[in-house]
Amino acid sequence: MATSVGRIERELLAMGKSMFLKLLLFGILISYFYNVAVFKYSITGSNELRLYDFLGMLVIYKFVENLDTLLWFINRKRYLQYLWIFIKWSLFMMIFTFLISYINGRLTWILRTVLFMYHFITFYFSFVFFLILMRNVKILRQFVYLYIIMAIIATLVVLGQHFGVIGYLWSDIDRKSYGGFLSGILGPNKIVLGMVMMTSLITFIGLFLEKNLKINRLFLLGGILFAIIALSLSGSRTSYVGLLIFALYFFVKSTGKFLYISFFVGAGLLAVAAYNSEIFSIITDVFNGRVINKLSDPSLIAEGDIDGLYEDLGAGRKNLSVKYINYLLTHLYIVPFGSGFNNFILIGNSAHNIYLTLINEVGLVGLYFYVRWLLNYFTIDYKQFKNLGIAMKGLVLAMMVTLLFGEHLYVYRPVFAILGLFLFSTAVLITPRYYKKV
Repeated sequence: MATSVGRIERELLAMGKSMFLKLLLFGILISYFYNVAVFKYSITGSNELRLYDFLGMLVIYKFVENLDTLLWFINRKRYLQYLWIFIKWSLFMMIFTFLISYINGRLTWILRTVLFMYHFITFYFSFVFFLILMRNVKILRQFVYLYIIMAIIATLVVLGQHFGVIGYLWSDIDRKSYGGFLSGILGPNKIVLGMVMMTSLITFIGLFLEKNLKINRLFLLGGILFAIIALSLSGSRTSYVGLLIFALYFFVKSTGKFLYISFFVGAGLLAVAAYNSEIFSIITDVFNGRVINKLSDPSLIAEGDIDGLYEDLGAGRKNLSVKYINYLLTHLYIVPFGSGFNNFILIGNSAHNIYLTLINEVGLVGLYFYVRWLLNYFTIDYKQFKNLGIAMKGLVLAMMVTLLFGEHLYVYRPVFAILGLFLFSTAVLITPRYYKKV
């Protein structure tokens, strides 16, 4: 047994030194930010393939090539094992999606479901490889620097659009569906820009506070400032809530560090304002248009009227949730096991609430697997790198709350690669725990 474990560890070490694998994962990380189509085809109209659709084939090939070793690695990490169980349950539940799609004459839904599962598997396998490669602190730093660069580039594209230098990058269908909101290369849906930048911001804060990792702190501060600007410009109310949840958690867990980072961020934002105050005028216009002007009564904020705020700012989500609850109550046979992964054909739309959506698709069984995966992040012990632990748990808490209003940690088309980036960020925040020396 010892010999077998030693062999597997040597294989993992060799994998971690693979230049091909590192370059492939660099491409995967870039693809999480660049969601503009690289290839278009037509089955149901205008269909698109993205960079991770092509790179995913190589990721899956490398995974299958090292299957036994990687399955051993997965079974030793509960945050990997629990998500893997959820994916396998979803794979099984695809049988019912295919059957219902066939009965209802929605054969293209079968192709759509296969594509979504392909994305899920690509994101997950990439997560496994990220964890393996970043066990080397030098490689971790390389990925972090690329992460910061991509966040800055994505922000600059959005700023370029607001200043009229760069045009709208999505289709006319997307323009009509999402109001032509300026969201750069990340996706036409506001929540993609918002959640990508919220995830990036929280990750950069955790890394900024960990001096031992020796990542350039000025570069990290730049990433933090650009992520704040892009998040503010996203107009994603769900992402604003997520940032508020993280800020409250951070303040309670480490008030001193919260004030410390606030000082640097505040100074940085003042410097940006001195350089170009128009950026903050645009941010104010976006925030007023997406939040303040949507309120039927501004006093709702001061009164803490959650129900009233949800009614005004939820964009119809409350009605969707009520519709889903009523549907599930009148179709109780669906509740235990669900009606199929990516199957909302019979009800007509997703719930914009991951918990209700999962009950419909994969049942209480699947919901249990999914929530167990997220909750497991809170059980990870950070004896060293405690600031990374605060960032990790604050990020997961923010996600779990905001998932009441969306499905951004899933694989529907409108959310693109948010799940992939979230998994990458958790890999960044987890792997330093295994460093003996940095």
